[in-house]
Amino acid sequence: MTYEEYKNNGSKHSILKSILNKLFTVIVFSMIIITISNHSPKFKSFLDDKVLNSTMDFSFVNKLINKTTNVFKTNNNNETTQVSKVVEEPIKYKDGLKYIIPENSKIYLKESGIVTFIGTKDGYNKTIIVQQSNGYYAWYGNIDKESIKLYDYVEKGTEIATASNEYYYVLLKDDKPVNIND
Repeated sequence: MTYEEYKNNGSKHSILKSILNKLFTVIVFSMIIITISNHSPKFKSFLDDKVLNSTMDFSFVNKLINKTTNVFKTNNNNETTQVSKVVEEPIKYKDGLKYIIPENSKIYLKESGIVTFIGTKDGYNKTIIVQQSNGYYAWYGNIDKESIKLYDYVEKGTEIATASNEYYYVLLKDDKPVNIND
C-alpha cells in the first residue's frame, strides 16, 4: 500500500469515525436526559414547557434555506391577494379581527409560511396557525374545514380553509398580539 492509498483510505475511515462519534454522543446525551427526567419532576416539567410544548422558529430555517436555494422562496412582488369576500368591515375581536363573510367562503393565506397548528383554541373554535416567513404567527379561527395539512409550507394567497358567516384573524409577534390595521 502506498502512502497516497493509505491517506485516501484513512480519510474515509475518519469521516465514518466522526459520524459514529457524533451519533454516540447524541445517544448518550439522550439517555442522560431521559434518566434525569424520569427521576426529577422539576426537570421533566422544564422539558415539557420549554422544549416539547414550544414552537420551533421556522422563519429562521426558511431564511437560511432561501439564501442557498429557491425551494421556499416567497412571491415578493406587490400583488394584492383577496383574503375572502368580506361583506362588512372587520370588527375588533379579542386579540384580532372578526370578518363577516358569506356562507362557505374560502379563506386565503395573507403571508407565506408553515402550518404549525390545526385544532381547537378557546374562543376561536377550530383554528389554523401559520408561522409566516417574516416570523409572525397568524391565527385563522372559526373555520369549518381546512384545505392544508400540519407542517405544510403554504404560499401567500393559497386557499387554506372554508368558513361560514365569520372567521377570526389574529397576528402575533413574540407571543404578543399585533395591532392589525387591515
